[in-house]
Amino acid sequence: MSAHDDRLLIIFYGEVPTTEAVRLALLDHTGVSFAALAMMDEHSEKAGMWTRDPLGCLPSGRLAIEADRDSIKSLVTSPLAENLGGVAYLCEGITPLMPKLNVGERFLGTLQLCCFQRRADINSAQLHQYWLQEHTDVALSTQNTLGYRQNRVSISGEPHFDGIVEEYFPPEASHSMEAFFADGDNEARMWEHIEKLTQSSERFLDLDRSEVIHLSDIRII
Repeated sequence: MSAHDDRLLIIFYGEVPTTEAVRLALLDHTGVSFAALAMMDEHSEKAGMWTRDPLGCLPSGRLAIEADRDSIKSLVTSPLAENLGGVAYLCEGITPLMPKLNVGERFLGTLQLCCFQRRADINSAQLHQYWLQEHTDVALSTQNTLGYRQNRVSISGEPHFDGIVEEYFPPEASHSMEAFFADGDNEARMWEHIEKLTQSSERFLDLDRSEVIHLSDIRII
């Protein structure tokens, strides 16, 4: 598991900028070590069965930026998000499973982006315990996950979210529950995994205040 690092996520709720527009915008900011832009396309639309939009504010894209601490602070206070047409979320990022994504490459499968609000009856310490400590192994053991990033939001834009999850899945998981939860070959195990994952998730997140969408992710830097 990686160390806890500051990450800037810019979430788009309307038009998503092009990769070239993002690349040009980041030229003015030194210290950026990673940037990836995710958006809807024909590839990710195949995963439409997983979309959830109970709040009516479904993201259309996300830009993830990693940099040294001083650069992240500078990016948060800069007009970058506004200029690109997005909303900034400063996060404490944890990566239990690093996705394989080279510069200039689109991830072969899809990125599942889940933006959630925590349950109203738990506090910040409980969210950390249930999600970032106890839930991690459950998520990785019950899903066919190829990459997993947990982002606890420390400074939230609007709409407000407490956490943002980035999970990477293989292409076959786009349209197959078996491939998503059980490698595609065991229906009984699939339902066992669904039950276990749901019980763990419901300890900390409010499913009625959670937005979920699958996107195609391209690494820019």
